[in-house]
Amino acid sequence: MKIKNEWEFNVLGVYHYLKPGEKSNYFDYIIENHNHIEGDIYEAGVFNGASLLATGLLLKELGSSKHVYGFDSFEGFPPVYHEKDELSQFDQLFNKKTISEKHYADVQKNKELRSLLMTEELTVSNISSSANFVCSSLEGLQRKIKYLGLDNVHLIKGPFNETMSESQSFPTKIMAGILDCDLYLSYQTALPFIWSRLSKGGYIFLDEYYSIKFPGARIATNEFFDSKQDKPQQHKYSPGDFERWFVRKNFGF
Repeated sequence: MKIKNEWEFNVLGVYHYLKPGEKSNYFDYIIENHNHIEGDIYEAGVFNGASLLATGLLLKELGSSKHVYGFDSFEGFPPVYHEKDELSQFDQLFNKKTISEKHYADVQKNKELRSLLMTEELTVSNISSSANFVCSSLEGLQRKIKYLGLDNVHLIKGPFNETMSESQSFPTKIMAGILDCDLYLSYQTALPFIWSRLSKGGYIFLDEYYSIKFPGARIATNEFFDSKQDKPQQHKYSPGDFERWFVRKNFGF
């Protein structure tokens, strides 16, 4: 089923891929490359499926035979966090000049504003307006997939260290992906899993590389690409918007 009206996107919680927005570059990449770059599409960190459903709808609109796979525990954040997810890591990133002065200022402003709205101590588990993401609904997402007729969308439930493993039988070629999984260990697992399958010219949208909430995502990404020729790149963005980052596989593994 095709969504025609903007209010339908809003009611269903689907990212409006037909309008300019934070993921416009990602959807433009799919439109421009779906016919000549091999592989399906992976999303690590689905939550309520806004971009996942949008990708499935766009592939249908393009007449593409590609499928999109969404990986998530659908149970929120794990009970224990890695030390590199602690908010104090932003101080270290700034001191090492790994993030810009503007990025660091945005981090501090966000902490200030979030603290105004809370009575408990601010931590990685409550820094997001979605808290620890435990409110995601697998059943609700499955209903939307069925309603929209998206037989090209597949949900993979479970911890990344179990689902993103060599023992699982998933397509071995990936055209594009979104990393939207927030935490250090999640990125440490999902990034190499997707990268090893990414076709030459393939694209990954790095949702938290400019995060003002989750430092572990940038740390894990930098560690992964430290020894590689391909590096994260910044998309052009509008004034007042956050920086948007991605990486393309131009050189190899």
